[in-house]
Amino acid sequence: MTRELLAPGEAEPPRLSESVRIEPSADGAYWLVSVEGVPVSRASGAVAATLRAMDGVTGLDELRRRFAPDQTPDAFADLVERFRRAGLLRGSERRITGRVTYRPPLTVQFATLRAPQIFDSLHRVLRPFLRRGLLWSAAAFVVAGAVALAVQADAALAALSSPLPWRDVLIVTAVLVVATFAHEAAHGVTLVHGGARPRRAGVMLLYLGPAFFVDVTDAWRLPSRAARAAVALAGPAVHAVLAGTAALAALVAADVDLRRTLLVLACACGTVVGVNLVPFVRFDGYIALMSALDEPNLRARTMADAADGVRRLVFGGQRSPRAFDRWWSVPFGVLSAVVPAALVWFAVERAVRALDGTGPVGAFVVLALEAAVLVAVGAVVARWVARGWARGRSRARFLVISGVAVAAVLAVAAVLPVDDVRTLGFTTTGDRVVLAVPDGSSGDVSLADGVPVELTTNGILADAHLATGVVRAESPRRRGVPLSAFAPVEVAGIEVDAVAVGTAEVPDGTALPSSGRAAVRVGTRSLLDAVWTSHIAQPAAVLFPFLIPPMPQTKEAR
Repeated sequence: MTRELLAPGEAEPPRLSESVRIEPSADGAYWLVSVEGVPVSRASGAVAATLRAMDGVTGLDELRRRFAPDQTPDAFADLVERFRRAGLLRGSERRITGRVTYRPPLTVQFATLRAPQIFDSLHRVLRPFLRRGLLWSAAAFVVAGAVALAVQADAALAALSSPLPWRDVLIVTAVLVVATFAHEAAHGVTLVHGGARPRRAGVMLLYLGPAFFVDVTDAWRLPSRAARAAVALAGPAVHAVLAGTAALAALVAADVDLRRTLLVLACACGTVVGVNLVPFVRFDGYIALMSALDEPNLRARTMADAADGVRRLVFGGQRSPRAFDRWWSVPFGVLSAVVPAALVWFAVERAVRALDGTGPVGAFVVLALEAAVLVAVGAVVARWVARGWARGRSRARFLVISGVAVAAVLAVAAVLPVDDVRTLGFTTTGDRVVLAVPDGSSGDVSLADGVPVELTTNGILADAHLATGVVRAESPRRRGVPLSAFAPVEVAGIEVDAVAVGTAEVPDGTALPSSGRAAVRVGTRSLLDAVWTSHIAQPAAVLFPFLIPPMPQTKEAR
């Protein structure tokens, strides 16, 4: 059959990609759409028939008349465009994920493609233990551990708000690495036990942090929602059981140091479980929710609805058909964009603080990291703007609204005052409390005489208040201080190079540890000034001291 000539402005008839397969699900309730054998979506019978009819000859009007006569031409064109963006049509194919994969905005995966064979072997070993009794035993450990941790809440808080001996840090880190590996293995084994197979597994950088992963996309072949949700929740269950076991062991531990280590491990594993269950990021909680609702690509669809709402606000135009027809689609989509952005911001802030004072190498890493984040996020925003520009009715409206919004944000940031707090370390020498900063710290470290200073512990997760004193400024001088003054780690007999910048006067009789954290409020500055200084000016001044102009001075504290 020959293709007829297209009329001016008429869209080319769509053609299904040769890599796409459409097959019935295990229970026959829907159709499974896969690309190169990897499930990417589920479809109703009407959608499956529409996809099969896309032969590159039949036009959009004929397809709509045969398979979706109740839809408007624009709505049907939007549906076809979603097929194209999903890589289902000829000319829009996406490269199938392989050994190295980038997933926007900030995930890079390094995988092995031998995951099916690896997990088949692991499943044969573990299959005798995968019985219903294991589930009830695990649940009992989790509940009993939660009670034990609540009973030891005071001891757990003390452990988390104090620096840990380096041996404890190594032990907890090693156990968490093994637990994370077991977490991902549990996903794969549960998937194989249900009758499907993981295609890829490996390590990745997830929001700037290292992690393991297992590709469980094949879970969509499983017949029940419960089976798919079980695959997603198998990983957090490993950390939950470990948290419960550690809390129970701490309850009966006679050694004080061992009890502290177990409590920190229990809290760390509990935190992993809590973070994993957040449904607004592609973590296990989201996959479990998507499976329980039986709604594939939930985040992508709700984010598309949220983006369409914002597009109509700033560009004008008609509302597009909902990609996910629930009342909470737009709020969920907004949170699915905001929460990952907050995680990225938290990771960048943590990196900036950790690398401050580490010299040119640290300054370069900070600037390179921030540039990578800006490029990744900017690409997403640019694509959204391009789509809105092409589909919106009023481009002048977009320019006015976006210009006003950017100007308003900058104006608020320029006038909004924030406390300018300098974080230092302290160490006790006899009856003197010496305030110090790491040797090589960027920025002004001079202190004003008589300003208040708060002394706290330097905990692994939180800081406990110790005392409030008054700063006595002194001429800077080099000296060694314990590592725990700047990091939540204790290493006996090891000191780090620092610069003493003053002392703190505290009430008589105040009991202080040998070292800790000191927070000095030196004044106020604008939010814009604070962000510019810590994220741009200070690291750039280390690399390019003659190119970065100083920001306005901080207002003196009164």
